[in-house]
Amino acid sequence: MNTSPDPAKSPLEVAFELLGPNKIARICGVKGPSACKWRSKGMLPRTEWTGETNYASLIAEATGGAVTKEQLLVRGNG
Repeated sequence: MNTSPDPAKSPLEVAFELLGPNKIARICGVKGPSACKWRSKGMLPRTEWTGETNYASLIAEATGGAVTKEQLLVRGNG
């Protein structure tokens, strides 16, 4: 069985598939609808680029390295 991420999917989508929206929301300290909004937009909120939040690091750590912070912060990955 191949467990490597699908290269056609964005790193954020891979994280959502691995963790699920509820877990992503929980580890980031946000409500489920906020996390689902990120998924539908295909990117984390602007606060990631302004330094107000650190969601990419939290998500990357929770995936155990399947996706990295740097991958999650590449705009247009969605």
